[in-house]
Amino acid sequence: ILDALANNEDIYYFGVGSNLSRERLENRSVCGKMIHPISMEPCIIHNCRLAFNLVGAPPLEPAFGSLEPLRSDSEPVVAYGEKECHGALIKLSAHDYSLVHRSEGGDMGKLCGYEEIIVICVPYDRTKTPVKAVAFRVREHRRTGGQDPCPSKRYMDILRQGAAELGLEDSYQQWLKDHPVQHTSKFTAAVGIHSTLFTFAIADRCHMHWFLNIQNMLLYRVLVLPTMPIWKQIAGEIAAVFLMFPTACLGFVSRRFLEYSGLMSPEMKKWITNLEEDLNNE
Repeated sequence: ILDALANNEDIYYFGVGSNLSRERLENRSVCGKMIHPISMEPCIIHNCRLAFNLVGAPPLEPAFGSLEPLRSDSEPVVAYGEKECHGALIKLSAHDYSLVHRSEGGDMGKLCGYEEIIVICVPYDRTKTPVKAVAFRVREHRRTGGQDPCPSKRYMDILRQGAAELGLEDSYQQWLKDHPVQHTSKFTAAVGIHSTLFTFAIADRCHMHWFLNIQNMLLYRVLVLPTMPIWKQIAGEIAAVFLMFPTACLGFVSRRFLEYSGLMSPEMKKWITNLEEDLNNE
């Protein structure tokens, strides 16, 4: 990878999560520059799976997608029928790959949630030979551990839309469609948005990542899968609101201050707007 970047050579990248969507990929650069894929086509990686094991912000966004070898200790809630992972084989310039890597936290050093691994991608087009590509796997310190949580409906809808646009196999699209998703009430989601706003601001600006880690640890303890009995889901949601309420109040005050003072960054404003739009559309 380093040689390719140093020599300004094109790089193959395997997109498995929100990067299944070309539009999402093109607009995900954190510095405002468009990403221009040279090519993008469906492919398969054998003996790997799509895992939802990157720590998120439960219960709003319990987990995000990653590539995971089948031999790992983590387990899916619902496994795909074949021992393979479907996704996008994306050819990028060295510059655009660096933008993708940065958008995934690649410039955060040890705090980055992903590590780069090399995989063999088999294109759907059998006339083409398999190629080596870079994929992102969750680093051990950022994995949820044990059984995967369920992703949010918002995140899963992005994957489903991207899989349809890319033309992934019908059986894989059906698996994505049938996969359970984490639902939260509008009140809990609103509490979660403001709690996350405050805790992430504290972690980022005050270098108090331990605070975010402690709250996430407690929230994962009370997170109940949507496959569990409804009374357990309700109890888990009540417990989550209780845990988030103090930071949600601080987040609400902080948001109003940032909005009225004009100090809110465009990225933060876009993030909040997108979440609230998704909340209103459910």
